[in-house]
Amino acid sequence: MRRTPILAAVAGLSLLAAACGDDSTPAATPTTEAMVDETMVDDMTDDTMTDETMVDDTMTDETMVDDMTDDSMADEMMLAPWQELTLTDVDGNEFTLADFMGKAVLVEHFATWCPNCREQLADTNAAAAELGDDVVVIALSVETDLSADDIAEYAADNGFTNVRFAVMTPEFLAAVSDYYGNDSINPPSTPHFIIDTHGEAGELMTGFSGTDELVTALQTAAM
Repeated sequence: MRRTPILAAVAGLSLLAAACGDDSTPAATPTTEAMVDETMVDDMTDDTMTDETMVDDTMTDETMVDDMTDDSMADEMMLAPWQELTLTDVDGNEFTLADFMGKAVLVEHFATWCPNCREQLADTNAAAAELGDDVVVIALSVETDLSADDIAEYAADNGFTNVRFAVMTPEFLAAVSDYYGNDSINPPSTPHFIIDTHGEAGELMTGFSGTDELVTALQTAAM
């Protein structure tokens, strides 16, 4: 007779334990799922940030390449056709005026029979001596039929040791006169001009330019 209440009590405790077990087990599931979801979001955020960083780096590299290309194109566009024509100096070395990109260049046109040219070249030689290797000073004879030896002798006889001498080719003579006009190949007017460090040829100057004037002009072009 006493077993029935005991069995009933045991059964009740079993049901209560089962009920408590059912409530506690599912409660942990949402928390675990939330942590998984947050981890996935964090991973996605990190991936997105990495992708954005890669895009930014790529855009920066492309911008740098574009800037360098633009600078190169700008330099090329400023060159006059005659700047890329080959000349030969009195020592037999071939060159173009474009070879001196990065330095200021003074170019003077002359003739061996021209007294004005000799006077101007004296000041030009003095300016070249003062500035040294910081600039390039070139004298080009309009006498296309002269030899390198003829020009070398003229330079030596007059003591023009700081100027690089060469004879214009007929092609160069025609091209530079088309660009600057006939005054550029008229020796008595002492035509000369300066090319800046970017390769841009300045205006044609005629008449005498003293040593100090040439030094100042070349220093300005070299900046």
